[in-house]
This record gives sequence, structure tokens and C-alpha cells, in this order.
Amino acid sequence: MKYLKDCPEPGLGTWYFEIDSDGIAYRQIVIQDDGTYIASNRKHEQYHFLLAEKAINDTEPYYTKITKKEFEEVWSNHLHTFNQEWHQIKNALPVGTKVKGYIEAFFPHGTLIHIFQHHAVGLSDTRTYEEKTPSEWMYPRHEITAIVQGYDELNQWVILEQTQVFENQFTG
Repeated sequence: MKYLKDCPEPGLGTWYFEIDSDGIAYRQIVIQDDGTYIASNRKHEQYHFLLAEKAINDTEPYYTKITKKEFEEVWSNHLHTFNQEWHQIKNALPVGTKVKGYIEAFFPHGTLIHIFQHHAVGLSDTRTYEEKTPSEWMYPRHEITAIVQGYDELNQWVILEQTQVFENQFTG
């Protein structure tokens, strides 16, 4: 993985990226000028799940290469603000719990799921259910059921398995 920093222009904050060798972003965080964070692991009311949609060319002059340590420091400061909520989610959704929710977004990691219980974010391995799911259901807001398999501490996501997608869409 490579780590980059970008300060696009005044008023747009400082952007941090974790990318693979192909330039695909796996984690992204913005520290806005007012000190608030927008990060790829949590849904933002305005920016949804903010993650670069195309490969990042780290040779562009406006990107500054940074160390993993520098990126992780920024990332962990962001995660720390949600630690209490994260512990509550893990206690409420132990391994083996059946959950309901809907598809939020497709990331390089897999499918992000909005879990109705506690408004948690789930992650499901898209490859494990896409073959048995009609392609027209493989879109955001389609409802799902799944079983809690574990936890992704790096992103504070609930890892899901046995994901089933349904025709009906969440309209709430």
C-alpha cells in the first residue's frame, strides 16, 4: 500500500489516501478546515461514503507521499471519536446474529451494507452472493439479510456472511 496527502485548494481541507499498487483507494479521509473529518468508512450526510471512484495516479505533482504511520495517525484519530459507539455495536451484534439492512455502496473491499440495527455499517464479500443474485438487484437500497461473521476493526465495520439480496428496495 502507498499513502498520499493532497491539499487541493483553500477551503477543501487536507485529503489522505491509502492506495494499492494500481492506484485503487482502500481508505480515504479528509480533514476539513474546521477540523471535522469525512472518512470512507462512515456515511456522511452530504458526501455519502467518500472514496475515490477511479485509480489515483500517485505521480501527479499535487500528491505528497506520506508514511503509513502518518496516515494511520490521522485515521486512528478519526476512529477514536467513534470508539464508544463501535463497542456498543459489537456488543449488540455478536457473531452469529442475523441482521437485516440494505446495500449502500460497492467498494474494493466488498459490498457496504446499512444494518438497520444500530445503524451499523456491514461489509459483505460480493463474490459470495453475486452469482445467485439477479443482476438487477445488485444496486444500492436493495434489502438484504446476513449473519454477523466478525468485525473489521480498521474500518469499524461488521463483517457479514450468508448474504441474501432481495428484490424489494428500502424506501425509508
